[in-house]
Amino acid sequence: MAENMFKDLLPEKERDFDNQLKTKNEFNDLLPQEERDVPIKNEFKLSDTPDDKYELKEKGLFDDLLPEDEQDKSLTKLYTDPDTEFGVGDAFILGLTDTIRGVTQFAGGEKVFFMDEDLKTQQAKLNAALQGEGGGLIAAAYFGGAVLDPATWLIPVLRGKTLYKMALSGGVAGGLAGALGYVDENSLFDTRTKQAFAGAAGGAILSPILGKTLEAAKLRKVTKLLDEQKFSDEDIAKLPDKLKRTISLPGEEDVFVGTKKTLQKSRKKGKIKGAGKRDAIVREKLKLKEIETVDGRPNSLLPNKDNNRNFILRGPREFFKTILGGFVKPVKAVTKPIVEVTEKIKGAYTKKTTAKYDQYFRTGPNAGEFGTGAGGALYGFALPEDQTLFGVDIPEDMQKGGLTERFSRAALGFMMGFGGVRLAKKTQVPDFVKERRAKVLGMPIEEDLSIASYLAKNFVDGYKVPKVVKEIETEDLQGLRNKIELEFFRIFQRANQLSTDERKVLYNLLEGDIKFDVVPKDLAKIAKTARKQITRITQMYIDAGLITEETALRNIERYIKRSYGGKDLAKIGSELRARGVLETMTPNEWIKSYSKTKAFKLDDAGKLIRVNEHKGWELFGNVQVKKFQEPIKATEKSVKGLIKAGKGDEPLLTARWEYTKQERLGMTEIEDGAFAIMETGRLMAQTLPRYKFYADIAAQTFTKTTPTAEEILKLDLIEVPNTVRTGTIQKTYGALAGKFIPREVYENIFQINKSIEGPIKPAFKAYRNLNQVWKASKTAWNPTVHVNNIVSNLVLLDLVDGSASLLPAAVKAFNDQSKGKSVKILEEASNLGVFSSNYVKQELAGGILDPDKVIPAYYKTDPNKNVFENAVNMSDFIYKDLIKKNKFGLQKLSDYYALEDSIFRLALYMDRKSKGYNKVQAAQDARKSFIDYNIQAPGINALRILPTPFLAYTYRVIPILAETAVVRPWKYAKYAALGYTLNNLGEILGEGAPEAERAAMTKELQGKIAGLPFLPHKNIKIPTVDKARYVNVTRYVPGGDIFDLNSGTIPLVPQPLQANFGIAGEVLFPMLGFDLFRGDKIKGQGISEFDDFSIRAKFALKRLIPNFPFVPGSYSTERIKKAREDKSTLARNESELLAFLNTVGVKIEEADISRLRTIKGFEYRRKLNGIREQIRGVYNKFNKGSINEIKRDKELVELNKKFEKLSEEYSEALNMEINYQEGAKLSEVVPRITSAIKGQTEKLFDKN
Repeated sequence: MAENMFKDLLPEKERDFDNQLKTKNEFNDLLPQEERDVPIKNEFKLSDTPDDKYELKEKGLFDDLLPEDEQDKSLTKLYTDPDTEFGVGDAFILGLTDTIRGVTQFAGGEKVFFMDEDLKTQQAKLNAALQGEGGGLIAAAYFGGAVLDPATWLIPVLRGKTLYKMALSGGVAGGLAGALGYVDENSLFDTRTKQAFAGAAGGAILSPILGKTLEAAKLRKVTKLLDEQKFSDEDIAKLPDKLKRTISLPGEEDVFVGTKKTLQKSRKKGKIKGAGKRDAIVREKLKLKEIETVDGRPNSLLPNKDNNRNFILRGPREFFKTILGGFVKPVKAVTKPIVEVTEKIKGAYTKKTTAKYDQYFRTGPNAGEFGTGAGGALYGFALPEDQTLFGVDIPEDMQKGGLTERFSRAALGFMMGFGGVRLAKKTQVPDFVKERRAKVLGMPIEEDLSIASYLAKNFVDGYKVPKVVKEIETEDLQGLRNKIELEFFRIFQRANQLSTDERKVLYNLLEGDIKFDVVPKDLAKIAKTARKQITRITQMYIDAGLITEETALRNIERYIKRSYGGKDLAKIGSELRARGVLETMTPNEWIKSYSKTKAFKLDDAGKLIRVNEHKGWELFGNVQVKKFQEPIKATEKSVKGLIKAGKGDEPLLTARWEYTKQERLGMTEIEDGAFAIMETGRLMAQTLPRYKFYADIAAQTFTKTTPTAEEILKLDLIEVPNTVRTGTIQKTYGALAGKFIPREVYENIFQINKSIEGPIKPAFKAYRNLNQVWKASKTAWNPTVHVNNIVSNLVLLDLVDGSASLLPAAVKAFNDQSKGKSVKILEEASNLGVFSSNYVKQELAGGILDPDKVIPAYYKTDPNKNVFENAVNMSDFIYKDLIKKNKFGLQKLSDYYALEDSIFRLALYMDRKSKGYNKVQAAQDARKSFIDYNIQAPGINALRILPTPFLAYTYRVIPILAETAVVRPWKYAKYAALGYTLNNLGEILGEGAPEAERAAMTKELQGKIAGLPFLPHKNIKIPTVDKARYVNVTRYVPGGDIFDLNSGTIPLVPQPLQANFGIAGEVLFPMLGFDLFRGDKIKGQGISEFDDFSIRAKFALKRLIPNFPFVPGSYSTERIKKAREDKSTLARNESELLAFLNTVGVKIEEADISRLRTIKGFEYRRKLNGIREQIRGVYNKFNKGSINEIKRDKELVELNKKFEKLSEEYSEALNMEINYQEGAKLSEVVPRITSAIKGQTEKLFDKN
C-alpha cells in the first residue's frame, strides 16, 4: 500500500473515537485552540464497518480506473438498488433512449437491438427503483437523460420570436416526443394519446421558459429591427420622439344636423356626440417586407435558356460520352428510332381516337346514346353473378361469371342504355314539370322538352352551352376575379404589417378624413398605392357601365369599403348602392326642408359652421313622372319643374344622406385600413368580373338585340330580364339586360348566378355551412385522405399525359409564394382560374381574401332567428374563430389539402403550355384534369348538398378515365401490368396461401380495382417473409371503386354513389339505431330505452370526430391503442407502427387465415339467420292465409337456391364441407347448418 501523503496533517496520537469528546467537527484538534471542544450532540453514528446495503469498502471505490485484472470483482455499482440492481446510470440510459424504446414498442418489437433486456423488464426495474430509497436520484438521472433524448432537440426554444410562438412550437414538438416515447401501461399516461397530450402541454410550458431564460442569459440572439418586427401601439409609443408622430383622428367634436335656422333655436335635438380626443401614434419611417418577383418556371420552359433539365450533369455526361462513345453510339442508334416511332404511333392514335371520342361521346348527335350505352356496358360487365340488370333478369347462361358471360352482360347493358336514351328522346316530360321549371328559371315554358333533354339539363354540366361561353367564364369569372383579388392582396400584405393606430390613420386617409400632408411619407405611400388601384378598377366600372363618370369623379378620392362591427359582410353589388340612408319625399318637402338640412359643427367662438366635407341631403337617381315616359334625372331644376307641373305633393323623389364620421363611429365603424383594402378588393373582385362576363356574352354573335319572332322561335331565344339591382340604378344583367340569348346559355347563366350567390333560405344556408365543416373533417382534416390524394394525383397526372418532371418546379413556385415572393407563372395560372375550381375553394369555401381570417369574430344571438338557426350560427362562429384563424391548426390542414391539389394543377398547366396550348386552353385543361368542382348541373348539385356530398369527384373523374381508356389505353395497361407483377412477386416470395386468404376475406377486400375483373386485385399481396400481408391500393387509383357493387348499404349501387346524407346522416341514422357505414344495427341495443339512446348518441358523436391519430375517441386513435392492448381472437395482429401507417393511408393488413375465417364464419351465420327469418316469414304468411301452398313452395324453392349458393361460396372460404340432405325441409336444415358453423367458429377460436 502506498505511503499516506497526508500523514503530516494527522495528530501525533491516534484518536480514541469511543472516548473522544463529541464535537461539531471531527477535525477538532486541527482547529485553533479557542474554537476547539465545542460540545454538541453527535447526529451520526460513526463506524468503520461498511454499509451492508451498498457494500462500500475502504478499497475499491475507484477500481474502475484500474486495469481490468486488478479490479475488485466483488464491488457493485455506486448508488445501485440491491433489489433490482438498477442504478442512476441505467436510469440515465433509459431516459436518453426513450424515443428509441418507444419507436421499438410502436413497431411491435420486444427489445432494442443494442440492449440486453426487453422493454417491459427495463420499465419494471425503473419503476421499482423510482419507488426505492434512492428514487429521487434515479428520477433525476432518468429525466436528465430524457432532456438529452434526440427527440427533445426538436423543441425549438430558440426559434420563436414571441412567447406564443415558442409555446406553439414547443407544444407540437413535445406532442411528437410524447407520441414516440415508450408507453408504460402501469402509469398515469397509459396510452400513446395521453402521453402525446402530456408531452404537448409540457413542451408548450417548457419552451417559453427555456427560451426566455436563454435570452436573458444572452445565449439567444434577439434582434428587434424595424424591418423585422410588426410593431404594436405600445412599442411605437416607447420610440424616441424623432421616430414617431402623433396624429389626431377625425370624429372628435360634436356635430349638429338640421337647418341652420332650426339649430340656432335649439341644438339639442340635432346633436350627434363626437368620440372625444382621439390620437394615433405612427412611425416616421416604415421598413416593411418587400415582395420579390420570380418567374417560377423551370429552366426547361424558359426562353433562351438551356433546355437540358440536367445541365448540372453536362460535364460528367460529356466525359463519359468521350470515353465510352464507341459503346454508347450503337445503343443510342438502336433505341432512338424505336422510341421515336413508338411516340409517333401513339401520337397518331391519340389524335385519331380523340376525334372519334368527341364524335361519339361528347359533341355528336348520338353522344347521349353512345355514352349511356357505354356506361351500361361497363355496369353489366362489372355486375356480380346472379343479379338483375336494370331490373331485367339475366339469363342463366350469362350468370356464371366467365369472361364470355361478362361480355354478354356488357352487350345487354349497352343495348339497354342506348335504347333507353332513344326512347327518352321521343318521350315528353309532363306539363306540370315544364311549368314548374319555367317558373323557377323565370322564362317561358319550353314546349318541346323530352325526358332525355330534361335529364341532360339537370345532370350534364353546361349542356349544349357553346364552348366560347366556358372560355369567357374562365377568363372573367375566374381569371379577372383572381387577378383583382391578388392585386389588392399585395397591398393588403403591406398594410397588414402596420400597427393598430397606423391602420386607423391609413383608413381615414383613404376615406379623405385625414389629409396626406399630415402623415409620414411611407404611410401616405401605402394609401396612394391603394387609391391608385381603386381608381384603376373604378375606370373598369365606368367602362362596364356600372357607374357614371360623374359618380366616379365625385368619390374618386374618398371611396373605400366601409364595414361595421356586428354587421354581415357586404355581398355582390353592394358597393354600387348609395352610401348612407335613402329616403323618399315629395318635391315640396325637398325644397322646404331636405335641401336645407346640413351638418354643422362649432368653431372656436361657439358659432355654427358647415362641415365642409359633408354635402347634406343629395338628390339621387331618376324621376319616373309617368308610367310610359322616359325617366328624368333628379336635379334642383327638374324638381322645380315638377312643382310647376302640379306634382309638388307626389312622393317622386329619392334623396341620400351620407353618414357623418360621428354617426359612423356610433355605428361601430371598423377603422382598419388593411381590412378595408381587403374588403374593397373582395367586393370589386365579385362584382366587376360578373358584369364583364355579361358584357362579353352580349358581344357574341348568338346574342340578338332585336330578333324577329321567327328567329326567337327558330333559335329558341330567351329575353334577359331588364331588372334593376335593389338599392341601385344598375341593371342586374348589365349590358346583357333586354337582349336575347339561346335558352341553354340563359339556363347556364342562371346556374352560375345561383352557384355564386348560394342558398337563399337561412336554415338551408346554415345547414350547408355545417356540412362544409363535416366535409372538412372527413377530407382535409384526415391524414389518410392527404396520402390518398397525393398518390392518386400522381397516377391521374400520368393518365392525362402530364409530366411529373414539372412537379418540383410547381413545388418551388408555391414555396417561393409562401415566402412572400411574387411568382409570375403561379399568378398567371391563378388569374386564369386554374386554382378556383379545387375542392377547398368550391366545397369548403376557402379564398385569398377571406375576411373571417382577418376580422375579429364575435357572436350574438339573433332574436329574430329560431333556435335551430341560432345554434347553427353559433357553430359557424366557433368554426371561424377556432379553425379559420388556425387556433387548432385545422385551417393549416385545409390549406395543405388545397396546396396538394394546386401543385399538380400548376404542373399540368406548365406542361400544357410547353406542348403548345394557349393560356386559356392550358388553364381549362388543368381545371378539368384535376377535378373541376365548379359544376353547373342542378341535379348533380342537389345530390351533392344532401344524399351524396362527395359525388363531385366521381362525376368529374369518370369522363377523364373513360377518355384515357379510349385515347391512351397503354396507360391502363402499364398500371395493370405493374399491379399483377407486384402481386405475383408477393405470392411467390411472401408467406401464406393466397387463394385461401382471399377466399376468407370479406367482400369489401376481395374485389378488383374499379370493380372490373381484368384489372389487378385491390388488395395486392406484398413479399413479406414473416407473415402474409396485403396492401389495399383502392384509394391510390383515381376512381378505384367506381364499379364496386359489392359494398354499401344500397345493393348494386357503386360505392361512390352510396347515399350517406352528410352530417345529417351521421347524426340521424345513428340516433335511429342504424350504422349506415356497415349497413347493420348498432351493437349493444335492446337493454332499455335509456341505454339505447346513450349508445346511439355516443356512436353519432364518434362518427363526427375527425379521424386523426391521437385525437381522443377517433377511429385512428382507437386502432393504435388496440394494437398494443387488444390481444383477443378477433383483434388484428399488428404492431402500433402498422396500425399508425393504416391511419395515415398506408393500408397494410396481415392476412391471418384463422382470424379471417372466424370473421367469415360470423358473416355466414348472420346470412343464414337472414334466410331463416325469411323462411319464418314465408310460413307466417302461409299460416295467415296470405299465400297458398303453391306460392309458399315457390318462395321456399327460391330461398333454397340462395342457401345452396351461399353454402357453396362459404364452404370454400371457411375450408369446411357443408352437407345437407337433398329434399330436406329448409326450415330444418338451416338450424343444423347454423349449429355446425357455430361449432366450426368455436374451433377457430380454440386454434387462436
